[in-house]
Amino acid sequence: MSYQTSNNRAAHVVIDSAAIEHNLTRVTTIVPSAKVMAVVKADGYGHGMEVAAKALANADEFAVSSLDDVRRLRSQGFDKPITMLSATFDVDDLNSMSAQKVRPVIYDLAQLPTLAELSEKAELDLWLKIDTGMGRLGLCIDDAHLIAARLLSQSGVNSVSAMTHLANADDPEHPNNQRQIKRFLKFAEPYDFSQLSIMNSAGTVAFPQQANSMVRPGLILYGVSPQLSPQLSPKLGVSAQQLDLRPAMTLKSKLISVKRLPVGSPIGYGSRYTLDSDSRIGVISCGYADGYPRHAPSGTPVLINGMYVPLIGRVSMDLITVDLGEVRAEVGDDVILWGADNPIEVIAEMSDTIAYELLCGITSRVERIVI
Repeated sequence: MSYQTSNNRAAHVVIDSAAIEHNLTRVTTIVPSAKVMAVVKADGYGHGMEVAAKALANADEFAVSSLDDVRRLRSQGFDKPITMLSATFDVDDLNSMSAQKVRPVIYDLAQLPTLAELSEKAELDLWLKIDTGMGRLGLCIDDAHLIAARLLSQSGVNSVSAMTHLANADDPEHPNNQRQIKRFLKFAEPYDFSQLSIMNSAGTVAFPQQANSMVRPGLILYGVSPQLSPQLSPKLGVSAQQLDLRPAMTLKSKLISVKRLPVGSPIGYGSRYTLDSDSRIGVISCGYADGYPRHAPSGTPVLINGMYVPLIGRVSMDLITVDLGEVRAEVGDDVILWGADNPIEVIAEMSDTIAYELLCGITSRVERIVI
């Protein structure tokens, strides 16, 4: 379906809210006994935080990165509990979080002096994050043991939950997955934590039987497989289609020029690509200033009129070029750069990046059309 943009640039994204709703339903089917903390940070993974939150109305909780995110959601009337995954805060912030139904994550000993100043009337719910092998945010297990019991009994703290994060969940066979899970559960065993959470999107799909009381999906809510694309890595990949996920974002544009060039013609900056035969060349209004990956190589698929054509030459700021071959196409025809029929996982893997970066990298000049 073609959509009319309100500016004179053809590049735009279409956000399918119903797809996000469907994907949440799929998560609840995969892990029926777990609550769902829907991750809407990074502006809803580029889909629009408010758009995503509305579509995820049946989730149990939201997860964001900052108090600014909290304010955005609250200003729009969203009243679900919100977890701040990696934010910094002062004591005034902490004392206001309970009334706002906000749960901070405690991930470093440096946060303890601020917690010590918490009002006895605060009734704060919080998370304790444990580093079980990710090597990123999270308390080392020994440090976490030193403070867990103290936090559980601290005045002003209503409840304490515990989480960790798997470093290799996108590779279910990696031995570190089960090592991390075992370390976390062993750590949590002596304590009366309100909730336990281990699984992100990849973990939810790979280890549903070990979901514990809450999962934290992000990517799969937006219809993208958390594993490598099966088109390029058939031994490792599980596609969004195989998981019955529906991509919520389609990056679209139009052909703005079509011409014939002879064999040997150079294409794009650096003249690194030359035509090996006489060809029809199409120029598309989209480039790295829109969020299309600059390092997408020649051969990256672009969908025009139901047919795949290869990108050729370097991606430039505003434009990309494709070899139309025998595909019937003319100026003004719609182009799908990624979406349901041209998986973003493939574009990302060919560009030596991940789908997360592409989703979050759509720039502000690209119009978003929500359906």
